[in-house]
Amino acid sequence: MRVATGSAHAKIILIGEHSVVHSQPAIAVPLLNVAVTATLSETTRGQRLISSYFTGALVDLPGEFEGLRVLLQRLLRRFNALSLNFDLKIDSAIPEERGMGSSAAVATAVTRAIYAFFETALDPQLLLDTVNIEEVITHGSPSGIDAATVSSTQPVWLVKGNPLKHFPIHMNAFLVVGDTGVTGQTSMAVNSVSELLKDDEQPGVGQHLINHLGTLTAAAAKYLQHDQVRLLGQTLTAAQQDLTDLGVNHPVLQRLINAANDAGALGAKLTGGGLGGCMFALTQTAEQAAKVANALKQHGAVATWIEPLTQR
Repeated sequence: MRVATGSAHAKIILIGEHSVVHSQPAIAVPLLNVAVTATLSETTRGQRLISSYFTGALVDLPGEFEGLRVLLQRLLRRFNALSLNFDLKIDSAIPEERGMGSSAAVATAVTRAIYAFFETALDPQLLLDTVNIEEVITHGSPSGIDAATVSSTQPVWLVKGNPLKHFPIHMNAFLVVGDTGVTGQTSMAVNSVSELLKDDEQPGVGQHLINHLGTLTAAAAKYLQHDQVRLLGQTLTAAQQDLTDLGVNHPVLQRLINAANDAGALGAKLTGGGLGGCMFALTQTAEQAAKVANALKQHGAVATWIEPLTQR
């Protein structure tokens, strides 16, 4: 019986949340140490999914897995294998609904596993187009930044309406990601920012913050490429203030951000939509990263991850 595997990893938005919705740039960074693996094993009967979220026959998949179900059906049809009997096991360290690209990473790992199973080459653009099948069903109108980042080792630069671009890092530093345990509220946060931009009582305030986030994002890209760690930390802190002023912060996020800064981080901010979800901090050394991670756990983080932000 044949067996094949595929893998992918998590991602975070380093900077540019919310402003990217309004035509400013954003930068996403892959978290190579937070992985998902899909293993496709040929069996003699049925089609089953095995995961921490659901285990059972594909026909019994809950509605929230509709994107994955359709993706699998399209892939099997692509290889004229709709009647293939298999177990699909998904092992993922990526939490759902935390802005870390869980759905895109699972779709990427599954697509890679199926192409490996049928011993067929998979070029990067076809991978992105295939993963987009799942992402459109799950998220409606995805920007593509999740799919591009969870399958890459380099950061992604995104400006709405323009092609995604990868660029290299030249930096020796570490990211420490902390999970608040609170589900992020991306749609609510996006709507809140849109309302602020239309607020007649505070004309221009929201747009100024959006524009400033765009300026900070351009600066962050330069710092990433020139090993300017402290300047990047200051930029992340400034971005966090803008996001707070936009109204997308959360008390639990702020508690972890304060804990990271008190533990010696060079900068810290929320990542993703906000109103919950995850935050991250920047440190110069692995020792400092471990100290920050410990502080986050002491202040209520339900999980932490450390990612070297080194040359890629």
